Amino acid sequence: MGAPLFVKGRRPALLTPLGEECAEKAFAIVAQIDALRSLAGADDRAGRVTLGFVPTTLQTILPVVLDRLRVDFPALRVAVRSGLSRELSNMVAGREVDFAYLSSPIDPNALVRLHEVGAEPLVLVTSQHTPKGGVMELLRQNPYIAFSRSTWLGAQIAGHLAQIGHMGEPEIELDSIDAIEGLVARGFGVSVVPQRLLAPPLETTLNCFPLFRPAPVRRMMLATPRHCCRQTLLKCLSGIARG
Repeated sequence: MGAPLFVKGRRPALLTPLGEECAEKAFAIVAQIDALRSLAGADDRAGRVTLGFVPTTLQTILPVVLDRLRVDFPALRVAVRSGLSRELSNMVAGREVDFAYLSSPIDPNALVRLHEVGAEPLVLVTSQHTPKGGVMELLRQNPYIAFSRSTWLGAQIAGHLAQIGHMGEPEIELDSIDAIEGLVARGFGVSVVPQRLLAPPLETTLNCFPLFRPAPVRRMMLATPRHCCRQTLLKCLSGIARG
């Protein structure tokens, strides 16, 4: 190009303003090429697609998506990747992944477009054998089990707890909601988790208490490149979590 596209000495690589503009135009060109290919591929119903899922969706959204695609797109070859929301967002921006289900980002990627697929209320959960009480009372009297604060969801939950005055350090910190729910059900502590899309109601195994009224939510998004030509798949994938 005869001009600097990257900032020198930065790791990981960082685009200059000119580099960002060139990348945007390059992605538009690639999208047009992909669109031409999809015309020959029966409107993106065949070929290969790579999907990304955050770990909290692997037992809920993932199997439903794979079932739907197997029935509605039998000629489509599906690859799956798992990662944290920020990782998946970067993979979508870099065209390593075509679509990704992730949490609403704290710092959105300018090269990614987000389509909301649903909202998951955040609630304080306790064992069904834990004496009931107010939210602050339950947090003070029981060990707190945190979802990893290095994730967008964990940081969101920590922010809501700070709003109600709970600043204590967790006794346990994990990156698996399933593991957290299991520990809480067995009486090892209390936690704040989302009522996940397509998952059984938390009330079937746990006591649930809203942090606020109305309850704060985690917004689940389907991430695509800024220029997504696979509109048939986009419509299918964005509507799956809503039934």
